[in-house]
Amino acid sequence: MRIGGVIKLSALIFGFLVLTSIGASAVPSYIVPSGLHDISEVPRSFFVSPDGSPNVKIVVGSFSSANDVASAADIAAALGSILYREEEAKDISVRLRKAGDTSVVFRQVIYRYDYDTMTSDHNLPYNGGLVGWARSYDELPANYWYNGVKYTGNYSTWAKSFHVSLRVKNGDSVNGNSLYGWDIEVKGLSLLPRDPANWNGTAPPKKADIGIPPRGIEVSVDYRLYNYTVTYEKTVREAYSEWGVPAEREVVNETRIGNLVDVLVDTGGNSSINSVVSPGVQAGDEFTLLRTKYHVFSVGLNNFTAGEVLGTGWFAQNETKLLGDRWKITLIGADPLEQKAIVTVVDSKTGELYGPAVLELGQPEDVVVSGDTVVLQLKLDAISENLILGKIAQISGYSNIRTYASGGEVSYGNQEWYITVDSDGQYIKSIGLTNANELVGNPLGILGVYTFNYSFEMRSLNERDVDYDINQDGNVTDTSFVVANAAITITENAPVIHEVSVPVGGTVPGTDYVIEGVEGVKRIIIHTPTEPIAILDREVNLENPTSNYILVGSSEDNILTAMIFGHYHLPADFRVWFGNYPVLGYIPKCSLLKGKGVIIVAGSSPEVTRKAAVILMRYIAGLS
Repeated sequence: MRIGGVIKLSALIFGFLVLTSIGASAVPSYIVPSGLHDISEVPRSFFVSPDGSPNVKIVVGSFSSANDVASAADIAAALGSILYREEEAKDISVRLRKAGDTSVVFRQVIYRYDYDTMTSDHNLPYNGGLVGWARSYDELPANYWYNGVKYTGNYSTWAKSFHVSLRVKNGDSVNGNSLYGWDIEVKGLSLLPRDPANWNGTAPPKKADIGIPPRGIEVSVDYRLYNYTVTYEKTVREAYSEWGVPAEREVVNETRIGNLVDVLVDTGGNSSINSVVSPGVQAGDEFTLLRTKYHVFSVGLNNFTAGEVLGTGWFAQNETKLLGDRWKITLIGADPLEQKAIVTVVDSKTGELYGPAVLELGQPEDVVVSGDTVVLQLKLDAISENLILGKIAQISGYSNIRTYASGGEVSYGNQEWYITVDSDGQYIKSIGLTNANELVGNPLGILGVYTFNYSFEMRSLNERDVDYDINQDGNVTDTSFVVANAAITITENAPVIHEVSVPVGGTVPGTDYVIEGVEGVKRIIIHTPTEPIAILDREVNLENPTSNYILVGSSEDNILTAMIFGHYHLPADFRVWFGNYPVLGYIPKCSLLKGKGVIIVAGSSPEVTRKAAVILMRYIAGLS
């Protein structure tokens, strides 16, 4: 085999092809995993469509190293040699996307004792009030809790007044449209010291759990869409203050579409509802509630029947696949003439075997039932004698099909919640949840979406260390005075996506790598006018893949690489099986991605992955 005229086949080790370079200046040796094709077989059409537009996306792991991001950026730059003419590519930058820290949606200091709160909030004067500045934790005063207005309340006043409202845009979706936000209220919160014997309720406890009482959290989602108007002012001409010319502003009335949360939190000014665009969710719709997807089978008065969506998969004879995170489905056989399929099911949580079950085309089959709940329902969606690399049966599944009615209980994040349903027999208008039991912990997870944290900090400073009379008693002595604060923080569990644009020739932030670009082209664009080429692994739609894919990173760094290696029964431990060899493999039609092509670019470390990326870059350059 040859890659750009510099590669030859040298050995077959452990079932993997080891390809070595010719000459000291050639590309390094690399490994092609068994069952995969060498990249010399990748055609130009893998990368570019007949109309010249990109036909490939570069997939980076959500939490990959900066080196993997740099490798993906270089591959994207190399693609410019076959995607664009030089004059089309000038003055364009590479856009990098990376998952980062979780976002803080709420933070409130609930106790603060320092110079500012003494003098500003408690009006204590020098040469009097500050002489009593606390010197230890035990001397911290009781009336520096923040009660929502000033730092003058005690713990009891604070606990009774604690109230948080969170309105989050675009939290849920209906039929794929993410236009539905959450309205969350926390109506009570207390601190439960982990060492009660050493806490007298005066200063904040040094370590404590957060306690939220039953029905202390209320969550609601309005599934109606409204046409509404936002009225706000915008600047149409900046001021020229040197000449005395004022800014010119105008009032704008802008029409938008959204649910009730959008109307309430939309920025810019006053909002008013004009009309109802969509009355809600109806039978046959798929919607999410706190990011769990449901299929609606029927809608009643203040109730509805729905099941969690497990997804859809194509099966070959005797093939086993996981639907959802629990059910292992094995296709025993299928008869296209009779339009039937036979499957067995294993509950991966309990190991229990169900079936064989006979599925008729288009007819749902309740495979596992417990009481009034259909724990697993399967449906044969399509059948063929030879479809998608021998796949003969397409099967979809739903779990936990039940009727949800006002006053009932549901589980989210291993917590029990009472549900309220506002529906009229045809449409689900809104759904509300409130916690059934006390919630305790620090950190305290809520609904699998948010995490509450309590923190306390106390620091001291000695007068002699800074040669300053801190408490203004007229003397600088060997005395330390303390300051303290406590806070409640709420973070969203999903990572924030950071984006940065780097011009060709620029350095990737956090690394010493430079975007090299392609000879003769100063800057390369790596995205189409409608969507980026470089995406994260969790952004790939497995149900509807839209392009071929280049996967950057090992199975530890890239979820999609891990799924494909598992699907093709390849070893996941790169360090043991591949050592320091770069790993490159080509799958012309990947069954996991509905027949789309895949290139694996990986290694036992980000540095080795980068070597694989360089090899692929050189191959791409040869195609131009």
